[in-house]
Amino acid sequence: MRFKVFYIKNWCLYILMLLFLASCSDQQVMEGSASSQKLAEQKRMTVSPQDSVMSLLNQARRGDGSAYLKLADCYCDGFGVKKDFFGMITMAQMAECRGGIKRMEDYIYDMPDGNDYKTLFLLMEGYKSYLRENTDSVEQVLCKNETPEAKTLIGIITIDKGDTISGISMVKEAAEQGCTLAELLMTVPDWKGVLKADAAKLSMIADRIPIAYSILGDLYYEPDENGQTDKKFAVEYYMKAEEHAVLGRRGAERVLDYYKNGGKVRLTEDDVNRLEMIVHPKRYEYEMIDSIAQ
Repeated sequence: MRFKVFYIKNWCLYILMLLFLASCSDQQVMEGSASSQKLAEQKRMTVSPQDSVMSLLNQARRGDGSAYLKLADCYCDGFGVKKDFFGMITMAQMAECRGGIKRMEDYIYDMPDGNDYKTLFLLMEGYKSYLRENTDSVEQVLCKNETPEAKTLIGIITIDKGDTISGISMVKEAAEQGCTLAELLMTVPDWKGVLKADAAKLSMIADRIPIAYSILGDLYYEPDENGQTDKKFAVEYYMKAEEHAVLGRRGAERVLDYYKNGGKVRLTEDDVNRLEMIVHPKRYEYEMIDSIAQ
């Protein structure tokens, strides 16, 4: 595998946004859609024992926004999967992309006050302003949390304050303790200047952190520093992301474009339909509303 890098702008929550949410955020087709909200209200419900993670993933792959919300709950509560902050955020954001919720942040804001994940998200979301106003109080809250995710954020704050060595050490320790956000951060080999993620390191964690497949797809589809691309490789990664229900619209469009232009990839009719559903979610939305009305 030839070495490639993924350029990331700045820190913390933006790791979440720019690593994978960009593929959704450039296509907020559901924003402000009354019919989307109606669909979400009709379908959203709590996770039940009948909702296995695999069945929810299959529903999500077919564009079911409420299935993504249930998957977010699974990661939040450790129901059928390892309890995981980043997994929760991933699925909540995908729910936004698929019209299951108007904004990903609303999922977090609806959590009870005092929830560890809600506290972490709010600190990540506004940590730059918090740092300017009261650094010590932020670190005190995080130290009381005692989770790998909190340790990751403390590490990032430490780096931002100029102690790169100590900060990276904290992030590395959090990664070793199973924090997926920290593991993604540790794919960045050089923390000076523009951050770069190493494709080889991403490929090593992709089975456990599937959003890495989508990132790898972007890496190989887009021109590198030498202007070269590997679209066949990119499409393979995009389809792995689709298997795990974390493929965004941009990736789906690229796969379909490659396929329709004679690219070397085998897609079934069902594959094409699912990809089309990601690219044209409104079509699915209207079909679902019609089926519910009947």
